[in-house]
Amino acid sequence: MLRSLFAFCCLSMIGYAQIECDVTVNLEQVSSAKDKLQNFERDLESYINGQKWSSEDLGGEKIKCTMNIFITAADGNSFKAQAFIGSSRPIFVGKNPSQKKTPVIRIFDDKWEFTYVQGQPLYRNETQYDPLTDFIDYYMYLVMGFDYDSYDKLSGTPFFRKASLICSQAPSSASGWDRGTGSTYSKYNFTEELLNPTNQLFREGWYAYHFRGLDLLATKPEKGYDNIVLMVNNIKSLKQNSNPRAILFKIFFDTKYGELAEVFKGYNDKNIYQTLIQIDQAHQTSYEEAAGSR
Repeated sequence: MLRSLFAFCCLSMIGYAQIECDVTVNLEQVSSAKDKLQNFERDLESYINGQKWSSEDLGGEKIKCTMNIFITAADGNSFKAQAFIGSSRPIFVGKNPSQKKTPVIRIFDDKWEFTYVQGQPLYRNETQYDPLTDFIDYYMYLVMGFDYDSYDKLSGTPFFRKASLICSQAPSSASGWDRGTGSTYSKYNFTEELLNPTNQLFREGWYAYHFRGLDLLATKPEKGYDNIVLMVNNIKSLKQNSNPRAILFKIFFDTKYGELAEVFKGYNDKNIYQTLIQIDQAHQTSYEEAAGSR
């Protein structure tokens, strides 16, 4: 599957390894375990950046992502951690990537328990659950899926399915792999939402927002704005007619609210800010400030 013919012929965005992740590990809360984790950061980077996350080879630049890990507890070789995962992609001007980037996903996961033995290689095994590598694999498949979806409509589906499979293989008793309730973040629930046909409007809007929205603003601004507005209206419709507390919406706005506030400063219909406030009250102040700026 190609992310898009445009990406294949003109952008050449992804090489065989596909992802370049910058990992940082904070050990301030577990100073006594620093010796056991002194190579952890390097091992994770080597594991992520050395994997073939897709059989597709488009050559060229890799998907950029970051993983900031905060170790919160240590007991021998067992650890508890929280992690922030973020990725981005360039915004294009015509067929060329610009210096501007758009955040693609920003997720904070506060439930991660794993075992790590320094000097023991990290192996990827898609048939056997491992609390360390499965956590990493899950989020790298999300990074891949959202990136692909931003270039080619629904093309991230194979990666979201792999993330979902990891969730189904994890023991229900494992911390962070259970089903959440309501709008509480849950890896299991998040992938279910991504693959639920009810939310296809969201993913179609995701493609419109990026490939036919942000990537067109410099050359065809009217069409670009129309497609960014389409995503806003798709979310408004989904919130009214399906699940208003879906994790999808929270993650979208937590990732994009600053960009939305800034982008629409150049849009002629400022009523769009009222729509944003209606569907994303958590970031009301940012929208109000942007609407009032000149």
